[in-house]
Amino acid sequence: MNKTLQILSIEAWKSDFGWDWNNWFKAGQFPAELIDSKPRKIFRWMRENGFLSCFSAGKVSLEDDGYNLVIKEKSNDCPIFAIEYGSQID
Repeated sequence: MNKTLQILSIEAWKSDFGWDWNNWFKAGQFPAELIDSKPRKIFRWMRENGFLSCFSAGKVSLEDDGYNLVIKEKSNDCPIFAIEYGSQID
């Protein structure tokens, strides 16, 4: 059985210091074997599986916060999705 990681859809609020995660929702599953892939491969998978639109190309970035891979809008750093890998660390 292939291991999967939780994809979270993020609702964030702008604060004085960036963005605060107000709430997050389970949005789907991400293949664990892709977690160490380059950002372009992760974005491609997210597009092919309906999480990102084709219009997101060149408009998103990836940040590792030590627990999640966070997909953000490049224009304002607003987090939109997270791939939660931290709960899988033994």
